[in-house]
Amino acid sequence: MREAAKELRKEAHMTVRRANETAAFVLINTENYHRKLDRLLGDSSKFEKLSYNPIEEIKRKANKTNETINLATNAIHFQIITGDFSTSYLYGNPVPMPPYHLAKRLNSLLTPYVPDEYGVASSAEFLSKLKGSPSSGTIATLDVESFFTNVPVGKTIDLILEKVYRDPSTPTLKIPEKALCTLLEICTRKAHFTTRRCHMYIAMGSPLGVLFANFYIGVVEERVFSWMRHPDMYISYINDTFVMAPSTQDIKTSQDV
Repeated sequence: MREAAKELRKEAHMTVRRANETAAFVLINTENYHRKLDRLLGDSSKFEKLSYNPIEEIKRKANKTNETINLATNAIHFQIITGDFSTSYLYGNPVPMPPYHLAKRLNSLLTPYVPDEYGVASSAEFLSKLKGSPSSGTIATLDVESFFTNVPVGKTIDLILEKVYRDPSTPTLKIPEKALCTLLEICTRKAHFTTRRCHMYIAMGSPLGVLFANFYIGVVEERVFSWMRHPDMYISYINDTFVMAPSTQDIKTSQDV
């Protein structure tokens, strides 16, 4: 399949990209592909066109915050960012990358705080849960449209800070709250990338896409099921949800929520 995709990429009228969450490839007319990207980037609520390269400014701010954290605690240490970085390039899904090690470090620190009562990490885990499920009922799958670009970044940062610093059920992270907030802002609202036309944009979406998406949907699920009757089965994997309930009306109720 990989060799076939390589050959198809030689066709000027065709664009080949890897599909999300699978090993499959997506083939799309190049003109249509660029038109879709232009329409996506035209949403000023998610993307802002830049007139300069902010990468050095971002490095200075990140390093100043990292130094603050390192002075405040011996429990967690952040490396100072050094070296040159080039801007990320937009390939279909706008998932820009900040300095890689900073994003990776935050991801490892915050993953234990992600609400995961209803989520699964793999198809094998999903099948394992299905084996013990009821044998009757109405089945449906739900999907969140354009999930990664529609996750409310500011709200999700607030939810993360609430969970990390004010939730009695979780240990407080030994990082000053203001410093963590600054690093999350740098890795999301300050992440920039270039496009095929050499324009530079700053994304209002998150380069920590999976963590932000899982965190936000996990909090929503916790709050909804604190007052709503739980379906016979409810399993989520990022933006895909499997629901089993006694009737079609119960499915519609879950979907409306």
